[in-house]
Amino acid sequence: MSGGFNAEPERLAAAAEKAHRHAEQIESHTRNLDGRTRGRSLGKGKFGALVERSVRPVIDSMIKDMGKAMAKGHRSLGQGLEITRKNIMDADQGVRDAMRSKSDSLNKHNVHLKPGQSVPDRKGLRQLYHRRIDERVGELQLQGHGVGRHLKVTDQQLKDRLGTPFQESYKEVLPRELDANGYPKKRVRVTRTRWSRDRYGYPNGQDKIDPLRGPDARTKYQPPDLFHDVEKKDEHGNPANHTCDRFSTAFTDPESFVYAEQHARGRLDPNKRERQVIEFHPHEAWGPGGHTGRFKGYFVDPDNPMSNGQVNYHDVDFRGARIKAVYDYDSSKGGFVLHTMFPEPNMGRNLHGHSPRGRH
Repeated sequence: MSGGFNAEPERLAAAAEKAHRHAEQIESHTRNLDGRTRGRSLGKGKFGALVERSVRPVIDSMIKDMGKAMAKGHRSLGQGLEITRKNIMDADQGVRDAMRSKSDSLNKHNVHLKPGQSVPDRKGLRQLYHRRIDERVGELQLQGHGVGRHLKVTDQQLKDRLGTPFQESYKEVLPRELDANGYPKKRVRVTRTRWSRDRYGYPNGQDKIDPLRGPDARTKYQPPDLFHDVEKKDEHGNPANHTCDRFSTAFTDPESFVYAEQHARGRLDPNKRERQVIEFHPHEAWGPGGHTGRFKGYFVDPDNPMSNGQVNYHDVDFRGARIKAVYDYDSSKGGFVLHTMFPEPNMGRNLHGHSPRGRH
């Protein structure tokens, strides 16, 4: 990518056009920078338009190059980031050389730098790169609940998704006893309580709060609305309570989310116009490594769900985790939209030593 940016101004346009074609392959990454960003980082008027033509292809190409780098088996995430940093440096120098190497390089475009105005430096390019990441996250947020429940969430929101463990009653039949004459007495049944659990031994929870209600849900809503799912309705069209399985998980940063989604989208079957579920290991999207630091999540202690009125949470062990992305086909939007995407832990690493279902 950066090799096309030479110190010769006459080649700048050709290099920019080539990079534009490269960037157009990235879905939804061809929107113009908004006015606020253009004004702050690139300048306004002819200067802003000129520099945007030079810089914008660099940013879009970096995003795709980064994804390719991390998807190759011999590259790690760190190496991919290093490639991105090098691209930024090369692009910065190329744009500077192309626009300043000759005294008339700007004048011939009738562009005059004002005091305090300059061609973007590496910091400016890096800001634009992260802005493109944020723009992509914004696009994905409009498609489904992947961003709202598995990226833009606080630790407390993840815990609130699990709800509060509760106890259930059950009947226990006591061992049969014999009377004085040696005849068996009638069996005695007693009522006892135990923590409600799923079939794997994890505590069931109630009063779960949907992260889509926001981090201040407890101050904005009251029960029962507080526990209603933002999206789901029951068979009668009434609000349904929010549900969550044994793990509540999320990605820790937008960049990881964007590149994971890019990998998943690349594995869709374009001939299937129906829901598709794509599952993959983190290293398939980000290169070799465990990448456990790219995730966060919680589950409730199976052995001791609550103590002193407080829920006992455990951090999820993400070793051996997979990523699951769910897409729906929407003809009105021209293709597949991301319904959700989340890290799915290895259950065995988060249950060993805990009580199986049926034990008290």
